[in-house]
Amino acid sequence: MTSRLIAVTSTGQVSGAERVLLRTLAAAVDAGWDAACLCPPGPLAAQVRATGARHVATPDLTLGSGPRLLAALRMVLAWLRAARVLRSEASTADVVLANALLSLPAVRLAGLASVPAVWLAHDVVVARDRLLLYRWCRRALSLVVGVSEAVVAPLRPVSARSGIGPVVDVVHNGVPYPVAPAHEWVEGPAPERREIVVGLNALLTPWKGQEVLLDAVPLLDARVRVEMLGGYLPKDDEYAAGLGRSIVERGLSARVRLLGHDEDPLARMRTWSIAVSASTDPEACPLAVLEAMSLGLPVVATDHGGSPEVLDGAGIVVAPRDASALAEAVNRLAGDPELRARNALLGLDRVARAHRLDHQTSALLAVLARSAGDYRPPFGGERRRPEPATAAAAGSST
Repeated sequence: MTSRLIAVTSTGQVSGAERVLLRTLAAAVDAGWDAACLCPPGPLAAQVRATGARHVATPDLTLGSGPRLLAALRMVLAWLRAARVLRSEASTADVVLANALLSLPAVRLAGLASVPAVWLAHDVVVARDRLLLYRWCRRALSLVVGVSEAVVAPLRPVSARSGIGPVVDVVHNGVPYPVAPAHEWVEGPAPERREIVVGLNALLTPWKGQEVLLDAVPLLDARVRVEMLGGYLPKDDEYAAGLGRSIVERGLSARVRLLGHDEDPLARMRTWSIAVSASTDPEACPLAVLEAMSLGLPVVATDHGGSPEVLDGAGIVVAPRDASALAEAVNRLAGDPELRARNALLGLDRVARAHRLDHQTSALLAVLARSAGDYRPPFGGERRRPEPATAAAAGSST
């Protein structure tokens, strides 16, 4: 019998967590699973359909704009509506995969006692309100799979203190490997007088640290030019415009370029000599860092969250929000081709051993299949999976 996977996520936009979800759906479909994804209309829906999975429309489950109390009320109502859709879709499922913290309330409210629910966790949850949300939702989960040890570290004590909650495990993010290397590996290190291109690949949003990198630019070696690659979500249009103005007002236009979104970011990254991750909040298991490592680029990243775990000595870590430390690390690499090469080789080895995409998706599918096969409903209940024709349809499916 074909295994059925129902995924649910909170947003219709696409960032790193959604890219991981899309790759998981594609792998599930390729492996013969019947897969569907519940998410709001938006760019993600089209990419879900491109994987071969069904798209089922649900409301946006994130905190919207406007007065906070009113936005919170709208979010709760959206959770309730999404729970009704999920309850119907999950009636024929073998396993439910929640892909975002803010999708967990829909899972809890859906009351899926006869179907195992797995949370693929992409967030380093340290804020008190978010930990409380997880505490409330944890009873609905049979398993939490974090994308790094940094993600699961704050979650394990919640279950340990209460004795109630899901098993917590780790499957690290992965990226395609091997891939064509950065140009410096093909052409050799940049001559002493040639410019060094330092790049940051991230959505333009405040916590990704573009402003910190701008603060570092005046402290960088004169040969260094900076490129910021990435688009932005609608909520960050003012921030993106402000970055452009800031570059002009600081007189950095000759040294800094905003490249915008690129459908093939690796092609641009291959022209860099150094990659930077300047995030001011903890990253979970940053894909941009892994992609840079897979190209043979040395990396400078902030020393919190999953970045040090990913690098594991294959790059330089600096304190968050410290422009001087960031500039010092970049200058060290810019001035030392041998150091760049050593870090790059360590990064390539790290990706090959621990962060290959095919290994990640295989591990995730194995976890989901095992969860479906081993699941026993609480309180002696029975698993019920009616045939698809008998399951009521809720929400719009495309």
